[in-house]
Amino acid sequence: MDKETARTIEWDCTQLVIRFYGALDGKRYQDLVGLFTDDGVWVRLGKELVGPQKMLAAMNERDDWLTAHLVSNIEIHIVDADRVETSQYVTLYRHEGWDPAVKGPAPVILPMGILHHRDQLVRDGGVWKFKRKTSRALMVNRERVTHYEKK
Repeated sequence: MDKETARTIEWDCTQLVIRFYGALDGKRYQDLVGLFTDDGVWVRLGKELVGPQKMLAAMNERDDWLTAHLVSNIEIHIVDADRVETSQYVTLYRHEGWDPAVKGPAPVILPMGILHHRDQLVRDGGVWKFKRKTSRALMVNRERVTHYEKK
């Protein structure tokens, strides 16, 4: 593969990753599920969400969350012209109980954690989409994230 083609793939796939977090934080869930293939899988909070209906249903639990996913260290590995694997770190800030009618910004609190996300992207009808998205917690705020304590 020539360098210009590789750069184009890297750019398109990096933008897809960034659009995902923008849609998630912006609560644009129809846009978010549109970034996945029809049979795409999002492993979220340990649950496999397959297809847009399952993904949309899972978004109901975050109605009162105000989130900011800060994405860094994006790596793009081109498998071939139609398949890419990505890796990125995400620092997650979350304020629960947010009322959008409240004027002014939410208070800043420590991050929920630092996550390592891995994605499998495919070219679907000429457009890059998520085939599978997974994450693993590297560090968590144990005062707020308690499900790791359960046996």
